[in-house]
Amino acid sequence: MADHLFGITDTGKVRDNNEDVFIAQEVMNGQFLIAGVIDGVGGYEGGEVAAAITKEVILTELTSIGTDVITQLSLAFSLANEEILARKLLDPKLEDMACVATLAVIDRENNLLHYIHVGDTRLYLFRDNSLVKLSKDQSFVGFLEDSGRLTEEAAMQHPRRNQINQALGLSSTEEISDAYCETGSSPFLPADLILICSDGLTDMVPQSGIITILGTDAALTVKGKQLIEAANDAGGKDNVTVVLAMNDKAPVLHDISRPLTEATAPAEKTLIPVQEAKTRVNEPLAPVKESPASVINYPSSAAIKQEETRGKTANHNGLLLLLSILCVLFLATSIWLLLKPPGSVKPAAAVVAVHQPGSNPEEKLIRDMLLKLKGDTLLLSADQFKNPVKLSQSLTIDKDTLVIKTKGPIIFQPDSAYKGPAVTLSSNCKYIVINQLVLENFETGIVSYKNAAELKNVRFNNCKYPLQVSFQFPDHSFINGRMSKRPYLADSLLRKL
Repeated sequence: MADHLFGITDTGKVRDNNEDVFIAQEVMNGQFLIAGVIDGVGGYEGGEVAAAITKEVILTELTSIGTDVITQLSLAFSLANEEILARKLLDPKLEDMACVATLAVIDRENNLLHYIHVGDTRLYLFRDNSLVKLSKDQSFVGFLEDSGRLTEEAAMQHPRRNQINQALGLSSTEEISDAYCETGSSPFLPADLILICSDGLTDMVPQSGIITILGTDAALTVKGKQLIEAANDAGGKDNVTVVLAMNDKAPVLHDISRPLTEATAPAEKTLIPVQEAKTRVNEPLAPVKESPASVINYPSSAAIKQEETRGKTANHNGLLLLLSILCVLFLATSIWLLLKPPGSVKPAAAVVAVHQPGSNPEEKLIRDMLLKLKGDTLLLSADQFKNPVKLSQSLTIDKDTLVIKTKGPIIFQPDSAYKGPAVTLSSNCKYIVINQLVLENFETGIVSYKNAAELKNVRFNNCKYPLQVSFQFPDHSFINGRMSKRPYLADSLLRKL
C-alpha cells in the first residue's frame, strides 16, 4: 500500500511515551481507504487508552462501508465517545482521558473523500502543489489562526496552542450537538494527496516546509519519514504522527488542439464567381419534362371544402343517434323501476364500523408531544400524568436522535387488551436515550430495530423480555459485522427502589 497509503508515528525527542495512533487500512477489497490520526489526551496512561479504544471502535464500525458514509463516521465517533466514558467509570485512574481524532474514508471508485474531525489533529488536501487545510482546529489558538487573527508563526509559538475545546470522551453523547464533530466531503481527483497529522507536526513544521516535502516525486513512505524527521529536527516536542493517502489513478490528459494541416484540411468547395452567378440568375429556366408516372393531380380548394363539410355533417348525425339511444335506455330503466314490486331490490351491504379503543388522555398527551417535538429532547414530568400511564399500543419513535428525560417516576403499563411492546424504535433511529422510566407488566419492554437504544436508570418490572434488538438486512446478501460493545449493567441500588 506504500504507493497510495502510508502511516507512521514517532514519540518525538521530549516525550517518553506515544499517545498517538494512526489508521491506514484498505477495506472491501481495496474499494475504500481508511486514513486517520488519533491523539490521546490525559496523561501517561489515559491518553494511550482513549486512543486505543477509539481506533478499535472505528475499525469495527468501518469493516464495511455503506452508502451514507458521513452517518457511518458520525456513529463510529459517537460509539467511541461512549466507550471512553464507560471505561472511565470502571477505572477512576482514567477519569481525565480523552482523545482528538481526524478520520477520512476515500471512495477510490468514485474519486470522493469523506471525513470527520474533532480536536486539533488536521486534514490537508495537496493538489497542484497547493496545500489546503480542510479541517478546522477546535481550540482557542486554532480559531484565532483560522479566522486570520493570528499568523501561522504566532500560532505555533502561542502558549495556549495545545488547549482544545472539544474531544472524544469529554461529554456524553446526548450533550453533544450535531456540530460537535466536523464532517465534510470533497472530490479526490487523480494525483490528489491528503495529509492527516497530529499537532506534533504542525506545531514544529510550517506549511511551506510541508509543501516542499509533499511536492517531491518521492514515494509516500519517503515523504512520511521526511515529515517526521522535519518535526524532530525542529525540536520534536510532542508525539508526531503522519498518514498520507494518494489517488494513484493517472490524470486524464486531453489532446491539445492543433492547426489544420494540408492532410487534415477539409476539401475546398468550388465557388461560382459573382459575375457568373448573376448571369446565371438572369438566364431563363429550361422547361422540365415530366413522365406520366411522376405527375400528381392535386384536388382544387373547392373540392377540399366540400369534403370537410360532408365529414362534419356525418359526425353530427352520429352524435344525435347516440344521444337518442341513451335517452331511450334511461326511459326504459325508469319505467321498470316504477313497476317493480317493493322489496325485490336488495339494499347495499351495510358498512360495519369497527370500534378501536382510543388512547387515554395521558397516552394521547405523550403521543402528541412526540409528534410535535421539534428538537431532540423530550422532557416528561410526573406532574403531567396520572400514574401509571396505560398504553393501548406501542409508543413508536421514528426520529434520528432523541433523548427522553423524566422528572419524577413515570410508570408505563399495558391496558387489559394490549399485548405488544411499550416502546418501539424504528429503523430510522440512530441514537435514542431513555432516562428514568419504569416499564411494568409488558411481555416486551422495548423493541429496537437497530442497536440504537441507550438506557439510563430504566426499570423493568415484571417484563419477560426487557429489551429486544432486531436488525434488518437486504435479502440474499452476505452480512458482516458485530454488535458494538455497549454494556448494560444492573445497578444494585436501583433494584431496591
